[in-house]
Amino acid sequence: MKSFFIYIQSIVLWFFWWSSAFIFGNFIFFVSFIIPKRFHDLLVKVLCSILTYSVFIIPKHKGLKPSKIPFPVIFVPNHVSFFDLFICGCSLPGNPRGIELQKFFHLPVYGWFITRFNMIPIDPGKKVSVLKAMNTAAKKLINNERNILIMPEGMRTLTGKPGEFKNGAFYLSRKYNIPIVPVVFKKLFEINNRKSIIIRPGICEIYLMDAVYPQRFKSDIDLNKYVKNIIEKKYDE
Repeated sequence: MKSFFIYIQSIVLWFFWWSSAFIFGNFIFFVSFIIPKRFHDLLVKVLCSILTYSVFIIPKHKGLKPSKIPFPVIFVPNHVSFFDLFICGCSLPGNPRGIELQKFFHLPVYGWFITRFNMIPIDPGKKVSVLKAMNTAAKKLINNERNILIMPEGMRTLTGKPGEFKNGAFYLSRKYNIPIVPVVFKKLFEINNRKSIIIRPGICEIYLMDAVYPQRFKSDIDLNKYVKNIIEKKYDE
């Protein structure tokens, strides 16, 4: 009986989430053509907050305070849930934008939104696309425009534990001497994960770890392993 209730509750929450995404996403998209561009970051944060709290996911900072994070940085979180991108959008400092798969930019509503608000498209199978995405992210960092968000696993975990990390974030960090801030989501896998449609509302703990500076590492792979180890240790605590 309890499982049935959770299933029905999840269907209701998904309906509410998609309804909110459609209504508020379209509204904010059209408002962005009316108000000055300097308010666009606020619009993104508002929408991400609506979409996070609409299913009663409550982000709670447990590591460093956002005010203690240097600027600019590359945020590197573990990729846990459908909702982690929206949690990042409302919880991480520096108005971060992420590198996202090219195919999502062709979707109605969501694709329009991420195009309008300057998410960075990438096709991992095409070297030209990867280089273009890295260069675009680098310009935003070098110009002190905003922080960048890269989920190095590429796909959501099936087990809750971090999977293999790709080297893009670490290449960017070392090439342009930009610090990396590991981000660890805890309790989010239990709220929602890719193996199930179930949503269990609750608190998502967000650990912002100490910035990792790239100068001390001899290769992208060394930096990759070091950051992954930080995330894994914190996740397992």
